[in-house]
Amino acid sequence: MAGGAVRDLLLGAPVHDVDLVVEGNAIAFARRLGRKLRAPVRAHPRFGTATLELSGGMRLDVAGCRRETYARPGALPAVSPARLTEDPARRDFTVNAMLLRLAPRPPRILDPYGGRRDLSARRVRMLHRQSPHDDPTRAYRAVRYANRLGFRIDAATRRWIREARDAGAFERISADRRRREIERLLSEPRADRAFGLLSRLGLLATIHPALAGSDPGVRRGLARAERRGVRSWFAALLIVASRMTETQAGELADRLNLPRARARSLRRWPARLRATPGGSETPDERAARAALAGGRASVFSGELGIGGRDLVRAGVAPGPAIGRALEATRAARRERRIPASRELAFAVAQARAEGG
Repeated sequence: MAGGAVRDLLLGAPVHDVDLVVEGNAIAFARRLGRKLRAPVRAHPRFGTATLELSGGMRLDVAGCRRETYARPGALPAVSPARLTEDPARRDFTVNAMLLRLAPRPPRILDPYGGRRDLSARRVRMLHRQSPHDDPTRAYRAVRYANRLGFRIDAATRRWIREARDAGAFERISADRRRREIERLLSEPRADRAFGLLSRLGLLATIHPALAGSDPGVRRGLARAERRGVRSWFAALLIVASRMTETQAGELADRLNLPRARARSLRRWPARLRATPGGSETPDERAARAALAGGRASVFSGELGIGGRDLVRAGVAPGPAIGRALEATRAARRERRIPASRELAFAVAQARAEGG
């Protein structure tokens, strides 16, 4: 067992998704396990990994031990087989680079990068200086984990992130990858704190240059939205974009490759916000109130943050199964059986199950 599951076990936190690392053919192992568990299996041959969708919304990821190399900053990695002891080197943070070796028994922790020490110090630390150049989305994840766990980001890691930012690494990642990371980050509690961390790291400008700098009004709006019980990432995005012009909002929609309906909502947002009566409200109060209304409408109406092209990119063959999988995902979102962050995984699993 590897990654976040080991971290959460050591923290005494609930474990929702389990990552298994095996020496040998992970896809073949996952298919055998899927037959035993009667669970649909989604294979990713390019990376030698597979995912089992289990009952109750749980997921089991199976990966072969591997090395990863990057042809350029922001590129998806090329993978090659490796030994179990080499696998942790490819991971993002020390607290995610621990392994719980299940066989041969007895189980024992493998911790080559000091993850347990960083857990005790409540610290998020990357493994090496090149890490945010190889995969700049790790910087957004550093903010997400620091926010979720109440940890601080290691000083060297902060420096490495700024170096990657100054080198233009974040401009080399795709709009889809940027959107998925921002969606995950804004979907979790305390989005206002995450916004502050993004600002201090200089990462807001990597989402859109107009967001550079800190905005206390945005933080207040995000906190107010959460106090009112809404955790819609799109409502949070609207609050973040509350100082943008129409042109800037349109550019942000493009930089995140938003689905058509949400892109249209974001482009119209500045005009809508100007037309929202304020009364005695401060600007951030008015923005939060308008965003909450827009966020509720977009989230609970069944509108998805994914489309058919996202399923094709995930390896689903074009065809009618995609439309049926998206409709099943809309129903799951309307009934609140899955959060926004699980839309793609759920839709792909539906399409795979239907295709046999």
